[in-house]
Amino acid sequence: MAAASQTELSNGWASFLRKRWPLIALAVFAALYPFIDTLLLNLTQRQVGGYTGSFVNIIVFSLLALGLNIVIGYAGLLDLGYAAFFAIGAYAMALTTSPSPPWGPFPVPFPFNYFWVGIIFAAGIAMFSGLLLGSPTIPLRGDYLAIVTLGFGEVVPVLFRNLTCVTIPFLGWDCIDITAGEKGVNPIALPTIPFTGYTFNKIDLGPWYWLGLVLMVFLVFFNQRLERSRLGRSWMAMREDEDAAAAMGIDTVRVKLLAFMMGATISGFAGAYYASYIQGVFPSTFEFSTSIIILSAVILGGIGNPYGALLGGLVIVGVDTILLPTLDGIIVQSGIDIGFGINNLRYGLFGATLILMMLFRPEGLLPNKARAREFHEAEEEEKLSGVDAAEEELARESGAG
Repeated sequence: MAAASQTELSNGWASFLRKRWPLIALAVFAALYPFIDTLLLNLTQRQVGGYTGSFVNIIVFSLLALGLNIVIGYAGLLDLGYAAFFAIGAYAMALTTSPSPPWGPFPVPFPFNYFWVGIIFAAGIAMFSGLLLGSPTIPLRGDYLAIVTLGFGEVVPVLFRNLTCVTIPFLGWDCIDITAGEKGVNPIALPTIPFTGYTFNKIDLGPWYWLGLVLMVFLVFFNQRLERSRLGRSWMAMREDEDAAAAMGIDTVRVKLLAFMMGATISGFAGAYYASYIQGVFPSTFEFSTSIIILSAVILGGIGNPYGALLGGLVIVGVDTILLPTLDGIIVQSGIDIGFGINNLRYGLFGATLILMMLFRPEGLLPNKARAREFHEAEEEEKLSGVDAAEEELARESGAG
């Protein structure tokens, strides 16, 4: 019996490795990438490589896409102001952990080295903000919901830009500068590894990359558990037909609020991590274009699939920060004068890519299976309805003849 169990176990592992070896190889490559990047820099005398920092930015937008995937992919709520939660998480991290906040001598709640407390606090503030946004939008659907979230996304950066003279008499605040406007808040708490005393820095980017990977793995696991939970099934039922879901006993008010809160929490995590990485937060970082990039990453990768959200973030931000600047460099080094920089065309290329995707693969590069089936079933129904209409027209003409 023991020998048979051992054989079954080894066969199970062999089958798992056969089916999953590309994913395992990709995971190993991702984990070792900073070493590979450094090796390429040394072998090519710093001509090729140096992309670890770019991949940290890709990870940030991939985390944001994972959060928006909950709101749009699972719950079917169109959020055009998602960058607002990103800003709230970043500013919460900055204002509570900076050793020199804009308001000067007032003490901050957490010491400078308490990054881990700060990131949890920032996620909690973002979650509360999701509740504040979700509460008044309960009756809204479709375009109306999109307009309200768009307005929220526009208000938050303007608010942070103008909190430079706040007066609250009963607190004794007389024209207190909270966010320093366009100058931003810096520096911000750096992560420390417990029990080792090692503190992250901006010279060695490898630890930032690995911390982002750990957050990504955790949030993908969190996404998958949510999708398979009772709450996830409620979200998907509401996405398909909100009235039918309510008739079947689903509390759509609670479900909507939880979707906004969960998505905002992940955005707050990403904002706190990003604020610590760049060591400064500025209102111009969180403009409307940021929300559109995150939304496009979710749509391009595949709505409803966390791996699709990661792929969308990798494609959109990777092309913008790695591929196009590299092509520009190659053209300059080759001595070819084309009269413009490839990088200047990024928004045009971005728009053309989205048009082609919507025409030829609207479900995304790596779609959720159920969503992909819905797209193709709709296409088949449209084709069949067209054929039926043509047959009826032909029958009518034959009868008239």
